[in-house]
Amino acid sequence: MASILINKTMCIEKVLFDLPGKITLKMEDGRMIISPLKYFPDLQKLSVDKRKKHTIVDDRTILFTYSDAVYHLEDFIGLEANWRKR
Repeated sequence: MASILINKTMCIEKVLFDLPGKITLKMEDGRMIISPLKYFPDLQKLSVDKRKKHTIVDDRTILFTYSDAVYHLEDFIGLEANWRKR
């Protein structure tokens, strides 16, 4: 059975790079999503200072100043195909 994102009100509060080789999304409800940067090669190539230059859009999308890639909350929880369905 395929996983779906049940709670569509999940909102990203903050993006952190305080763990080596990881990206952490702090959610508004207090949960933390930690993903290895190896799954996001565009971000892995950036220096830590450049990674910190980002904007959270619509509570679920992250745009990085020094990357052309667009990241959605679903990308970090293994549901990257689902954001296109919204």
